[in-house]
Amino acid sequence: MTAATVPPSGPSRRDVPVAVAVWLLDLALFSTAGTDLAGAGDPGVSTAGLLAFATLGPVALLWRRRSPVAVFAVVWALGLVGTALVPGYQPVLGVLVALYAVGAHAPAARAWVIVPALAPYLVIAANEAWLAGRDDAGRRTAVFIGLTLVYVLIVAGTWALGWWAGSSRRRLATAERLRAVEAQRAVADERARISRELHDIVAHTVTVMLLQAGGARRVLGTDPDRAGQALVHIEQAGRQAVEELRRMLAVIAPGDTTAPDDPRHPGPAEIGELVAGMRAGGLRVSLTVDGEPRPVDPSVGLAAYRTVQEALTNVVRYAGPQAGVTVRLAWADQLEVEVRDTGGDGGVPDGPLSTGRGLAGLRERVAVAGGELTAAPVAGEGFRVRARLPLPPVEAAVAG
Repeated sequence: MTAATVPPSGPSRRDVPVAVAVWLLDLALFSTAGTDLAGAGDPGVSTAGLLAFATLGPVALLWRRRSPVAVFAVVWALGLVGTALVPGYQPVLGVLVALYAVGAHAPAARAWVIVPALAPYLVIAANEAWLAGRDDAGRRTAVFIGLTLVYVLIVAGTWALGWWAGSSRRRLATAERLRAVEAQRAVADERARISRELHDIVAHTVTVMLLQAGGARRVLGTDPDRAGQALVHIEQAGRQAVEELRRMLAVIAPGDTTAPDDPRHPGPAEIGELVAGMRAGGLRVSLTVDGEPRPVDPSVGLAAYRTVQEALTNVVRYAGPQAGVTVRLAWADQLEVEVRDTGGDGGVPDGPLSTGRGLAGLRERVAVAGGELTAAPVAGEGFRVRARLPLPPVEAAVAG
């Protein structure tokens, strides 16, 4: 049993109704509490005392998830004693519920409990056979064998049902853990890719700074104004490089020496070309731009481009190429990138990350760039991916 499937340490509220139902049904349905219990056993034993004895097994069931085998042993012993010594008391359900818990929460090797679980029911079968044979002794054997076969099927089936339910639960828990590991791996892979891309951005920026510095040095004596302009560009590029380095240090993956996947670093300006290419491939997609485009940091621009790229890829994969798609870029205090499809014939994913590794990594990419990503179905309107990315102040953009 793994950590993800360890049952709670004590009873929960949902266990109480089960215990109460077992107590009531064993007394009212399978026993004759109103007649036999009133006069059963020692005349000094009251009906209230017998009813209290009948509560011991159901109370033990409250811990059946935590200690299924031990609880089964307690309920089995109480049921066997009660069946043998108290006329009219037949605790049928208590043992079955405990046996189901063994199948659901204990290893399959504990299937041997099916054999002792039959004991109370064999006592019941023997009692019923004896009663049936009072007028015809020849019926006793047939009744006993018939009831025994029925009880064997009930007891074995109860354990098998519990085992099936427990196995299904454990498989679901394992699948959930694997999905979580896969999502973490996707994020780690995307972090490594982002770090490589930011490395290229910083390397490009530093190269530009070196070229500007060399040009400024050459014209410093003959054209001070031109040298001053070069120094301004160097200052701006240096600030940008520092910002990109800060982002890269937040996501850098040690030991990753693979080559970058895309050295071109596309941005918002290339989204139109991306949309046109998808349209040429048969996707019904349109692009709208609100506001005035502004310069953006390379990592922000790359995040915007990747958002549209991943969203359009998922549209084709999940909604189908016949889905209508709208891509919108809104330039304001932030850059808002939205991709919405009409759903198409392929349906929509079940949840924000159900489109798989792509959106899991994309969320991390947008977060590293200082933005946030939301991806979810829209009721009756397909699926929407929206990213909000930071923009520099208008004054800084104009100065740049």
